[in-house]
Amino acid sequence: MGDTTAALVWGIPVRISDLLCSVDAFHKAIPTIQTLRLCNQFGQGEDARITKLPKELIGFIEEELLAIHRQEEESRNVGWAQTYRCFEGSCRASRHSFEMDPSIVDAALEELYEEHPEWLHMDEETVHPKEFDELLEAKLDEKRDEYYEDVSYDLCFDNICAWPSDVKKHVASKGNEVVRKHFGLDIFVKQETLDETAADYLMSHDKAFAKSYREFHQATICYLVIPSKAARWKARLDPILLDSGEIFGESTNSMLLDRNSLDPTEEHQQRFARAMRQLALKPSVHPSQLQTALSAAPPINASSPLTQTTVHRIIEKKSDEEVKKRDAAMTKRIRDLEQSQWPKLMFLVNHIFHE
Repeated sequence: MGDTTAALVWGIPVRISDLLCSVDAFHKAIPTIQTLRLCNQFGQGEDARITKLPKELIGFIEEELLAIHRQEEESRNVGWAQTYRCFEGSCRASRHSFEMDPSIVDAALEELYEEHPEWLHMDEETVHPKEFDELLEAKLDEKRDEYYEDVSYDLCFDNICAWPSDVKKHVASKGNEVVRKHFGLDIFVKQETLDETAADYLMSHDKAFAKSYREFHQATICYLVIPSKAARWKARLDPILLDSGEIFGESTNSMLLDRNSLDPTEEHQQRFARAMRQLALKPSVHPSQLQTALSAAPPINASSPLTQTTVHRIIEKKSDEEVKKRDAAMTKRIRDLEQSQWPKLMFLVNHIFHE
């Protein structure tokens, strides 16, 4: 049995950790921002100099205040940014807050000097290059990864287990309240288990994932959307045991679309623009979300006709050249999507299966 939720929405994909940090920062800054605006608009008396400041300057002060709060949220040791890195598999032991063991510094320096004998001159004077601090920091991270790997694994495991429920509760209790009240939008969040293609792509294109010690990758997919009415239904499957030994079940549903919702209004566009600006967000397309766009009237010779498949498709192992071409195409599609015009009309579907 399973529960399915689907909605036709106008939305923008954003990185979940960036959104949560920004929403919490915005929530903290709201009292100060409201006081600042009231004083600027209604302040009285000779000492109320703030009333003489132009609105543009007030806006700049608000942006600086929000930036300070965002930086605080992003740098928290057990904040959203760190916890999500653990959940998605891009975490490193060096990213966790551990007291530095002096032996790590000694080992890092010794290794650096062995790798760069040119730093030691004939007169035994050591001359460091301009990028020495960066090289040392990278080496320290590398040594910390080795030194604290076992301890950090336990911390990561706790974060991985807690992340889905923590995000769901936070979005329901604070996130949606702030975003709906101040920007007229909703937050759509779902957890995704990555398929082999998306996981391999991340491993080969992001150094953080390449250094991960986990084989099982997950992601939290997040969209800012115009509030809409979702459709929900239960799928009851009576599984059939096939000759191949596989268990097969099928469920079908259909729904009508409201044609009046297919064009966003100017006011809708302004909601997104204001939210993206004040929350300092950018469109962020996850490689697991690159399905082909739907079209009600595609060309007659279009591929992937509306057919039903009753057996698993055999996925053949691709050659290195084919993988390279596929990854290049994914990179281009992600870049093109992120740089294109948003919001876009999308069909969001969330499946939850249980027995």
